[in-house]
Amino acid sequence: MGQAITITNDMGNAISGVLLDSQGSILEGFDFNMQTGERKTFDTKAITPGRMYKVIVETSQTMKFAESSEKTIEFYAPRLKKTLHLKTTKLDVITQLEMETLINDILPGLRIADRQYLGKTYNKVFIANELVAHLILHKIAIDTDEAVAKCQKLVKEDIFRHVAGEKEFGNRYLFYWLKENHNLIESKGRIKNLDSSELLNSPRSALSTGSMSPSMRFKRFSQPRLLTNRGMEGWLEKKSKLGYWQKRYFRVLEDGKDQNSTLAYFESTTSINQKGAIPCSHIRTVEMESLNRANTNIVINMVAGYSGKSYVIRAPSFEVAQRWVDALKRFAKELSPIDVVTGSALVFVFTDEMVEDFSRMLKPKFLNKGKWLCKRGDRSDDFYLLRSGTLGVYIRGRNGKENFYCHQSPISFIGEQIFTSQGGPIPAQPTSVKAETDCHYFSLSKRKREAFVKKFAQVKGPLHVLLQSGINKRLEQVPFLRGLSSSDLVKFKIGLHYHALEPGEVLFHQGDRGSKFFIVYAGELNIVQTDQKRNKETLLKKVGKADYFGEIALMLSGIPRTASVIATKKSLLLSLHETTFKNFMKFAHLDISEIMRERIVNTFWKCKIPFFNTIQKEAFIDLAKECSIETFKKDEVIFNEGDPGDKFYIVSYGEVKVTVDNKEMARVETGKFFGEIALVVDDTPRTATCSTTRPTILMSIPKAGFRKFFEERPEALADVELKIAGKKCQIRSIIYHPKGNALFTKYLKSQYAEESMEYWHQVREYRKWATQIEMENLLKFTKNNTHFDPKGKEEMLKRAKVLVKKFIEVGSERQVNISNEMAKKILNEVEAGNATAATFVESEDEVVTLMSRDKLGSFKQSEEFKELMEIVGGYVLEEEIMVKGGKKR
Repeated sequence: MGQAITITNDMGNAISGVLLDSQGSILEGFDFNMQTGERKTFDTKAITPGRMYKVIVETSQTMKFAESSEKTIEFYAPRLKKTLHLKTTKLDVITQLEMETLINDILPGLRIADRQYLGKTYNKVFIANELVAHLILHKIAIDTDEAVAKCQKLVKEDIFRHVAGEKEFGNRYLFYWLKENHNLIESKGRIKNLDSSELLNSPRSALSTGSMSPSMRFKRFSQPRLLTNRGMEGWLEKKSKLGYWQKRYFRVLEDGKDQNSTLAYFESTTSINQKGAIPCSHIRTVEMESLNRANTNIVINMVAGYSGKSYVIRAPSFEVAQRWVDALKRFAKELSPIDVVTGSALVFVFTDEMVEDFSRMLKPKFLNKGKWLCKRGDRSDDFYLLRSGTLGVYIRGRNGKENFYCHQSPISFIGEQIFTSQGGPIPAQPTSVKAETDCHYFSLSKRKREAFVKKFAQVKGPLHVLLQSGINKRLEQVPFLRGLSSSDLVKFKIGLHYHALEPGEVLFHQGDRGSKFFIVYAGELNIVQTDQKRNKETLLKKVGKADYFGEIALMLSGIPRTASVIATKKSLLLSLHETTFKNFMKFAHLDISEIMRERIVNTFWKCKIPFFNTIQKEAFIDLAKECSIETFKKDEVIFNEGDPGDKFYIVSYGEVKVTVDNKEMARVETGKFFGEIALVVDDTPRTATCSTTRPTILMSIPKAGFRKFFEERPEALADVELKIAGKKCQIRSIIYHPKGNALFTKYLKSQYAEESMEYWHQVREYRKWATQIEMENLLKFTKNNTHFDPKGKEEMLKRAKVLVKKFIEVGSERQVNISNEMAKKILNEVEAGNATAATFVESEDEVVTLMSRDKLGSFKQSEEFKELMEIVGGYVLEEEIMVKGGKKR
């Protein structure tokens, strides 16, 4: 079974149990005794998926789930993808998992391709003994009896009824009509989306044995994706040595590893005795005999030394032939010239005739590891298509040396400048290219190229667009590339790969490891996400030309893709590998936070961080300039409990674990944030340790950057600080907040100390007004070389004297509590006629400091402060993020 099983005795009595194989022998390690509450773990390596087993459990008294003291369950062992946890009162769940495995193993046998070859009626049915042969040949059943028994289980559990009627099952010519109105069946009678959970959760009729509760919500334990080639079977014609066509039923039979797989052919769909077989391990190339749609011949070329050099097989239609070619290509040891051309970007502008002609012109060549294919500055007339191996691309650094930049893998091309020169001299090769491994490649000579372009003159324009102007246009449309210089764009283009996709072709599956970023050059694709818990598939987005996706892979290599991407139209994509991207950043002297700024802005906006809810989206562009993108590996510590707090974090991707005293307190998921106290409370140590549970991308804002962003937004900063800090807030957060200012002033009046706030307001207004006058005078002087306006200076002095008389002079009406030294400095400056915008700035700061020292603590205990906290609302950290100490980091 491949995974462990744990069993917990949740009954009131001790139990004993055994697991027997199909011969009645006890499996070693599965003879057990368990007390109430005891839990045991069993290694399932000795259990073979798909084989019959029997578990017997006994108790000293009557069991809760049965009237007798013995419980027996017979089942075909399911395939598990994770540890299975069972309780003794719910052992029947094993039969539910058995059903899932049987559905995934058996129902693909109904999806026999090309049934229309035998007529419309046969297209809509399957025959019982055809399915039996399918199960035996694919080693799902060891013999006819086991195949029939497994199918009968699906009948008894009311599974077949949903797709093929309610007949009993036997190994004979028993016809089942496929129900075309069921959402699992295509119009041509083939299962299109096998979802075992949907069948298991569907209502079942009284015919069901009742061994599984219809109300029991199915949970998936095994992999839902089917083996691609198990359903690859159907009627084809094989050309004999004498040239006769013989109709045979072909099947791709896999044996766990590609080298053991065979393309076998049979007399009929019910036969299990092969007429012959082609070993997949000896296939050299697979290709259509011609791309002309009237031709349906498939040519299978075998490796040198194999008795049959090649096989020719005829399909009933071009579409069927193409499906077979695609299925068999993965066994081929080499790519044919047509494979290379049709797999490259060239196919996007070539017709079928062009593909065939171009392929015939290619000459196969070999390059030893370590040898140079071309050097920077060369003006070669040849065009190269990589067939196998890996090439290294080198660019010249500032030190004059050739520095590694990126890899090129099949099917890449080098020398495309020969198609973009527009009749002028061939441009010099911009890079040096070396074989990193032994490489096989195709070469197109100047003579052959000229002959091709002469014959197909109409392709010159599309080729130029494809290989030069079109790429430039697409890159200009990607937001984070718009700020790159022309030289940086040239470097970026060098590292790009092309990907040509046909409609229905999958670029990558959800869960696949990601390492590339994609730009849609042309075509349309769907981004689809599958929720296995809810058994639901959701279309997240449709993408078309100039759209891009997968940028997370540039920052964290190898993380699983969160969705699948499928072409809905013929599409061409450009991709950049994460290692190439890192090299590009190094050569271009760029920081990832700079070019990912739009992603940062969108993350801020989507996360809807409560203390930023008064900030307009446009302003986040400025905030993004202060952010950094940080990547962490699994189990990496971000900061430790007790560390000084100096950053705020948003989880852009991944998950963060919060621990206090080595005890886990919370998990912070994508879209959540932590560490915000560090932004507004000085000298606050971290109250928890934060570490990653998997590869994670964080956006961080340092305290200095946070303050810089709010320099011109003091009122907004005050609101943020009050919401985050609460009772730990500082005096400036209160006096810069409109409502906080009013309530603090009200409190000071009750303490007969409001003159300090009055002074702060008036000198602050003076400073703003005087600064404006000085700026206007400076602009006049810069433009016209005129002197300062004397009227403005006189007005400044006049207002300064009013403030001095009211607040500074000894015995003044509202004498403010500032130091004698500060008061003397202001008096001397004003009496000398030198009043400026900065005259009262130091006293402004001093008054704030004195109010913080003398009044802030008592204000926080007042009813006015309580009212302020109710007004700003604060924000409530989600329950799962709370940690010891009251505030969440």
